Amino acid sequence: MEMTLNKLMELIRSDKKHKIILDTDAYNEVDDQFCIAYCMLAKEKIDLLSINAAPFLNNRSTSAGDGMEKSYNEIFKVMQLVDKNATIPVYRGSTSFLKDKKTPVDSPAADNIINTVMNSDEPVIVVAIGAITNVASALIKCPELAKKTAVVWLGGHATHIWYNTEFNLRQDIPAAQVVFDSGIPLLQVPCTGVCTEFRTSVPELHHYLDNRNALCDYLVNNVAEECDNHEKLGECAPSRIIWDVTAAATLICPKNCNMVTVPRPIVTSDGLYAFDSARPDYIYVRSLDRDRIYADLFGKLANKQ
Repeated sequence: MEMTLNKLMELIRSDKKHKIILDTDAYNEVDDQFCIAYCMLAKEKIDLLSINAAPFLNNRSTSAGDGMEKSYNEIFKVMQLVDKNATIPVYRGSTSFLKDKKTPVDSPAADNIINTVMNSDEPVIVVAIGAITNVASALIKCPELAKKTAVVWLGGHATHIWYNTEFNLRQDIPAAQVVFDSGIPLLQVPCTGVCTEFRTSVPELHHYLDNRNALCDYLVNNVAEECDNHEKLGECAPSRIIWDVTAAATLICPKNCNMVTVPRPIVTSDGLYAFDSARPDYIYVRSLDRDRIYADLFGKLANKQ
């Protein structure tokens, strides 16, 4: 079955359960863990087929490959906290970023995307919440994917933001170019300008999640520790954006995400946006209902059996 943008929008608006592959740099920050748990617990809307570890490089890793490996291990930690009997397959991803738009980085994660999508008789959606290297590598290796699957990506800033120094995009600009230029049905959840609405605070997390279960304690402690570290540096850290949950929310509770269909921008070689009205359309999230998404997330986390 061919996947189109209209088909993706139809699936999002339906009550159908979505088969997804989650592609995550789980150790990068403290938000991926919330998203992994959310996808596992939203069983009425999500059939989580597998999880891929994505590369990242910042002060929590020594290289893109080290970031991927730490993410791989973090995925298992969160999975066990959600369900100690979980058997969701987990795949190691790219150990480096793309060097250009034509050369893939081979990995079990890229092959997992290809094999899962090409062998499925039902739509499979890839939800990517890190550098989009694994997805781009799969598309370079198997261009037919562009007609067989769709991608939800949390990456890049809102298109009205003049700069585009967003972490997921900046780490691998060629990968973002591959995905945006491939014509694959695409939904973008922008960071600054959209996801910046999705703030919470340590007191709020304590109120809704404290002492509910080991998963909640782990998630809250991660955020509290990060905020404490900021305060020790003399920074004010009254709130925290749990970015990655919003990508899952587009499929779990889409009524809480204001989405429009517009021509997709061109990602330039310096990571900025250029615009051409003749470009293929994509789905763009303009705003989020912060309170309703958090209510759904907190409810699922706190009531985990």
